[in-house]
Amino acid sequence: GNGSRGIVAGNGSTISECTAYDNGGEGIIAGGRSTVSRCTAYGNVSSGISAKLSTVTGCTAYDNGGCGISAEKSMVSGCTAHDNGGGICDYAGSTISGCSASYNSGDGIKVSRNSLVLGNSCHNNGNGGDGAGIHVTGSNNRIEGNNVSDNDRGIDVDTSGNIIIRNTARGNTTNYDIVATNSVGGIVDVSGSGFTNSNPWANFEF
Repeated sequence: GNGSRGIVAGNGSTISECTAYDNGGEGIIAGGRSTVSRCTAYGNVSSGISAKLSTVTGCTAYDNGGCGISAEKSMVSGCTAHDNGGGICDYAGSTISGCSASYNSGDGIKVSRNSLVLGNSCHNNGNGGDGAGIHVTGSNNRIEGNNVSDNDRGIDVDTSGNIIIRNTARGNTTNYDIVATNSVGGIVDVSGSGFTNSNPWANFEF
């Protein structure tokens, strides 16, 4: 219930098993080269957790006005972001893996450039707004092995120079919305049973 931010830590800090809620700005801000683990941030006016050049693991962010987790050049893993303005937002050079992003009014996971988005689950984003399960706005990203379902758009790639492989999509208004000149492992409709496929890099819709 602070007028501005909940927890602010300088460079090289460890923030562990903390809760920040109902603050007038961000819930938790971690300085560079920090570790944020097993924390919860909810009901904050801006982002729930904000980190740069840091590691964010096992955290939960929900009901925040901005992104649940905002990251730059960071590792975000095993986190949950739901019912925020946006789920997990990366501003460049991060790895986002094994996370769940759902029921956010904007995108579930949004990345700009030089990032890896691996093995995440993104469900029902654009909830009350407009959003993709995974939204790519820049280049040099690898989008691999994610499952996107019931979003406005499943995987939405706005620019060229990315690789999109081994993803699965179902029930999105548009499963794959990918501009030309990206490296895409093929998009194969495997609706029904008994399908076969010889391309190990294929993206499926079902």
